[in-house]
Amino acid sequence: MNHLKRTWLEEHWLFLLIAAQPLLDTLAYFTRNEAGTVSGYIRLAVMLALPLWALWKAERKKPILVGLAVIAAFCALHVLNGLRVTERNPIYVGGYNLLYDVQYMLRVAQAPVLCLSFLALLGEEQTRRQAWRGVLAAALIMALSVPLAWVTGTGNVTYGPGLGYSGWVIDDNRCANSILLVTLSAFSVGYAVKTEKKWLSVLIPVIVSALFLTNGTKACYYSIFAIFGAWACWLLAEKLLLKKRLKTLLLAVLLLLMVFSVVIYPWTPRCRVDQHLAGRDSTGEIEATLLEKGIDITDMSFEERYENPVVREVFEHYYWKYLGALYNLPDRFGMDRVLRHYRMSTDVPRLIDTRVMKRSYAALIWSEETDTLTKLVGFEAAIVGTDGRYDMENDWPAVFYYYGYLGFALYVGFALWFVLRILRGLRADFKGSLTVENFTLALVLALQAGLAQFSGALVRRPNVSVYFALVLALIWYQTGRKEKAA
Repeated sequence: MNHLKRTWLEEHWLFLLIAAQPLLDTLAYFTRNEAGTVSGYIRLAVMLALPLWALWKAERKKPILVGLAVIAAFCALHVLNGLRVTERNPIYVGGYNLLYDVQYMLRVAQAPVLCLSFLALLGEEQTRRQAWRGVLAAALIMALSVPLAWVTGTGNVTYGPGLGYSGWVIDDNRCANSILLVTLSAFSVGYAVKTEKKWLSVLIPVIVSALFLTNGTKACYYSIFAIFGAWACWLLAEKLLLKKRLKTLLLAVLLLLMVFSVVIYPWTPRCRVDQHLAGRDSTGEIEATLLEKGIDITDMSFEERYENPVVREVFEHYYWKYLGALYNLPDRFGMDRVLRHYRMSTDVPRLIDTRVMKRSYAALIWSEETDTLTKLVGFEAAIVGTDGRYDMENDWPAVFYYYGYLGFALYVGFALWFVLRILRGLRADFKGSLTVENFTLALVLALQAGLAQFSGALVRRPNVSVYFALVLALIWYQTGRKEKAA
């Protein structure tokens, strides 16, 4: 009996792991508290256990050990750099909250650690099929959970009443949920392209567009065009390059849904969010105030604006208004540094953009309050606060500032390694590489990399980074690696 149980688990473990992810998100929603969530501890246990299992199962252990050693060595350098702070040291290095910094670092390290583990464990075709089935199961569970949360009245709105609906999603996970929805939707539409069941190939895009339109985030709304447009192009390329039968019905559905999304936009939550943000826009206030004083700054350089006392006084007034109320940049760094950082811009939408403020907060620390070694391995995430208020929403700037030149190069280089494999595969066998599976993975990777910058939470949220790691591992095998273990 024990042997049968082990065999069953070996044949289904990856399916269960991936399919359980939206269930863990639901568990997090209902068990959240100040100490964390149950699902968070479960994911931490998986992160620690999976590499050990991979090392035990892998035929070639050296590549995994080398990869894990590189990750561990960098993490040690980052922590040790933070420990060298002294009371007399005016440079911001560390010593703020080591526990928070390590916890944050573990979240960022999860994707490469899990990817290395998957590379060791996905060598068999049967295991890789588990991954594909698991993703589709996760997509189905997520698609069912949103209306169920709405019907039961237990779900959460995205930005506020009438400004989108997310379901069983914690407020802090809003961006992560958008990336999850986009990732699982891209896989689902890929399945719609592959299946021969016409009713299913029509139903899936319709459900996807309904989830995107009701969510309310910019990432979801524009992903309608990114995903449907990409798959529409694929259907045409499949016909022209591979001489396959054109799936006319599916192509028509994808195109009609994109047109429908444009037409219905004025009635969508996304439109209401945009209107709300536009209401905060006071474009032209600085210029208008200065024109009343007889000064036209349109053609003035930064130096001319900076050296004119009247112009500076007006800028300082409005910069306190735009940047001082919410994130208090002038008080923290001094108005002079803030004016220089923003180059005395009059672009109000940029000035009131909270994402820009957070990046500016980190950039101002980086530019003058860190030394050379800290720039190499990054400063503590706790320097910008442990409450998440100043934590950057965009992933790639966060990786750069928190982990420096070396950490950023290692992380981005790791991801680009898989992109190069895609390009190499296309060069070696262009038509042979044109499969639905390959296009799905390439599309998902492109969407994830883009959303990591424009939405955030791909590499710093365990519930999202597991899919990032899985996609990278599947790309490795789809692009030619035949060994059974890494």
